[in-house]
Amino acid sequence: MSTAAPASLIRRVTATTMVLAAVLTLNGCGAGTLGERSKPTITLDQAKKQIDTYLTDVLAALPVKPAKSPGDFSDLECDANDIGPHGRTQSRREYDFGDVPPVPKAEAVKAFREYLTGRGFAPDPDAAGSRSDWIRLKNPKDDFLATLDGVSDSSHDLSLRVSSPCVWPDGTPPK
Repeated sequence: MSTAAPASLIRRVTATTMVLAAVLTLNGCGAGTLGERSKPTITLDQAKKQIDTYLTDVLAALPVKPAKSPGDFSDLECDANDIGPHGRTQSRREYDFGDVPPVPKAEAVKAFREYLTGRGFAPDPDAAGSRSDWIRLKNPKDDFLATLDGVSDSSHDLSLRVSSPCVWPDGTPPK
């Protein structure tokens, strides 16, 4: 076997690998979602109102009550994976229940799941298997995420958080 054959094979394998890596990168990093990221959204104020509505509804369904009022909204700029556009924001708000005994905690977990799945929320596929001490349910219609954190027996503090999807602050992307 000549040395030209292996060199040619190496070049073809390298070229194929580079093309495959580029295709996977474009598909995985959002080339297909750039258009989605550039579309108008609800406003940040509308997202905050929806968060409060979800929190109020879930709290009414839970057998435990928060130890303190919710914190202020926490707003963060969304990651655009370096393909832009930048400037979208995600908001969240949280209630803390403090240290909840095991029996009421188990009842709260059951009520949280039943209430939200009954309204179309489903387990968040992005969180599958990531942590055992929280339950994350996502509404596929509007991408709002509800999280009950501290559900394991070893956790002491229970909290309820609702997060918005990434939105343009005024609802429209920059031009």
